[in-house]
Amino acid sequence: DEPTAALTLSGAQASSLTDMVQALKQGAGVEPVAIPEGLLAELRPYQHQGLAWLQFLSRHHLGGVLADDMGLGKTVQTLAHLLREQEDGRLDRPCLVIAPVSLLGNWRAEAARFAPSLRTRVWHGQGRHGTAFAEDCDLLIAPSSLLQRDKERWLAQPWHIVVLDEAQHIKNATTHAAQVVSALDARQRLALTGTPLENHLGELWSLYHFLMPGFLGSHKRFGE
Repeated sequence: DEPTAALTLSGAQASSLTDMVQALKQGAGVEPVAIPEGLLAELRPYQHQGLAWLQFLSRHHLGGVLADDMGLGKTVQTLAHLLREQEDGRLDRPCLVIAPVSLLGNWRAEAARFAPSLRTRVWHGQGRHGTAFAEDCDLLIAPSSLLQRDKERWLAQPWHIVVLDEAQHIKNATTHAAQVVSALDARQRLALTGTPLENHLGELWSLYHFLMPGFLGSHKRFGE
């Protein structure tokens, strides 16, 4: 039946999960992380802790929700995480930030200000198909409104990290946007939102279906 199917793992998946659990048990937890040399910002203590947490998740192949309130610096923490990946030699694929149109300029400006070593590009506008996509780019910034329209491009490109800003916009898992982001090929997925839960617990299932598909079982089973 469906509950059983939701917990079925292949041999390789089961072995990988066992290794991860053992690493989590034996590890020291969230260890301090050096602030990237290329970060042109002074992180507050909680932001530095946030960077260490994001690196901890990455090290164990986990996604996560950065749910600081608005104005507490989710963007700069994320940029610090991407820079740490770059300076440690792991950024061999582009990263993708999906955000509302109103925040594209803010992401571009903060990336230029705080992380100028990241080659950043905004994918938006009617003439976008006549320009470069993710080639020679460390960070591609795009609006959520183009997820379905440019679906083939998103799915064909392997990503290092996919960041979903204002992630509560995929609280309905049946929308086209939620389905596209959940199908992306990414090593790590992050959700940024000041309101991870607005109406009911089902919205958390939708976020985690994007972050770590299968982590909370099937939608039906989670509801039950």
